[in-house]
Amino acid sequence: NKTHYFAGRQRSVIFLFLVFLLGTLDTTSTVTYADYMKRYNSKLLNALYFGESLTSLLPSLLASIQGVGGEPICRENSTYPEYSSPRFSVQIYFWTFVGIIFLSLFAFIILEFSNIAKSHRITLIYNSSRRPSAYELSIQLEPNPITLTESYSMTNRGYHSLLIIGFLSSIILFGILPSIGTYAVLPYSQHAYYISSIILPISNPLSVLIGLFLRSILKYISIFILFILATCISLYVIIVAFLSPCPPLHDTAEGAILVISCYFVAYLIFYYIRLVIGNRIRQEYRRHSGLFWLGAASQMGSLVGAIPMYLLVNTYNVFKSRNACQVYCID
Repeated sequence: NKTHYFAGRQRSVIFLFLVFLLGTLDTTSTVTYADYMKRYNSKLLNALYFGESLTSLLPSLLASIQGVGGEPICRENSTYPEYSSPRFSVQIYFWTFVGIIFLSLFAFIILEFSNIAKSHRITLIYNSSRRPSAYELSIQLEPNPITLTESYSMTNRGYHSLLIIGFLSSIILFGILPSIGTYAVLPYSQHAYYISSIILPISNPLSVLIGLFLRSILKYISIFILFILATCISLYVIIVAFLSPCPPLHDTAEGAILVISCYFVAYLIFYYIRLVIGNRIRQEYRRHSGLFWLGAASQMGSLVGAIPMYLLVNTYNVFKSRNACQVYCID
């Protein structure tokens, strides 16, 4: 609520600067922290991905509890929507996230310095002459530090292929799909958009649970097929957003169910691909920097996807959104 005159208008300069610092921390920690986890048992990498998945789920749940984003009230002969008052203030909302950030710091301190975390550390003895046994890839945690002989079977060609898939997945997952959510879902009603804001963040933790209880490592061909499938599903969502405000099946429950389902499945598959690639590189690639460059490829993909989408949405106005309490698509 503190503004300063900057670049031709009043802006929350301090707030924007702090958000920039927080975003910088977020992007760099994604790169470095995945690399940091190589010193721990490979099973803990799934815990890292599950924790990251909560970063999208918790804010959406908190916003739902606050009562933001619900169905607007449209009075007769009025084009101005009326929204319900939030259950608690924005200050409480942000202070909650401050608490989560400090909780994350406390968790890292425990991971780095406590005896509990030291019991999960491993000392690797490398042996590239043979493939890893099933026992070596599924070794259980022990109460004392583990000395583990790991054999690395992933070639540089296989590693680079996974990096490319991870890069392309991030373009769609973090660059394109989040930018077109309002254009793809709002044509089916404000309520559909509200439901999607609650359901879609569940896809990330669900993908981790699938990896934990089913399979966290897949063959190259399986990863490629999943990537093609998720890309095709995402293409439908992109087409719907491009046709906004009057896409096929607009203003119908069937259309809302279809587009939200496609959105959810695309998110689920891309997040699962990210998990599978990370686990496979962690367990099969011989170089320590494998996870570091995977994180870097992910962030570069986000950047490559976000910049053109920003221009298409905000500069060239390629996508047309719907406004509440206004009539569209009159035949």
